[in-house]
Amino acid sequence: DPSLRKGRKYLVGYVGVMGNADGVHYLIEAADHVIHRLGRKDVQFLMMGSGPEYPSLVALRDQLKLQEYVDLPGRVTNEFLFSALQSIDAGVACDPINAYNDHCTMNKTLEYMAFGKPQVMFGTREGRASAGDSAVYVNENSAPRLAEALVELLDDPARRERMGKIGAERL
Repeated sequence: DPSLRKGRKYLVGYVGVMGNADGVHYLIEAADHVIHRLGRKDVQFLMMGSGPEYPSLVALRDQLKLQEYVDLPGRVTNEFLFSALQSIDAGVACDPINAYNDHCTMNKTLEYMAFGKPQVMFGTREGRASAGDSAVYVNENSAPRLAEALVELLDDPARRERMGKIGAERL
């Protein structure tokens, strides 16, 4: 759906729970780095989902003056979700590296793979086992590093296509 891009070249997606263990604040801070520090005005972020941290994430987005670049529609319909996953250029799994997440397969990782989309994620052990070469891994819980890895991936369409195919085949 081209309207999700809001006229921007790239659309980055997140789908999942927005709780304190999910690290969504890293993605909002990464969006801030992309937009305000790297000066990339060609990227739109779509973060779908809800949870206990949702109100504070909306407040963080607004505090960082990202309303124009970061959409937080909350819980969405399956139709909206499927359209969005078909439209994104890359997905993000921002679940931080920790002892708990090292043992979890995140639904979002598998959803990005099902839709043939490359993804950027923090380098959790299980994330690596699940996504393999369909993801770019950031080996520390760092919003700036997440942002830089994401921009590097967005700027390489051949790599995105190759990684998306790997993910779909792997799944």
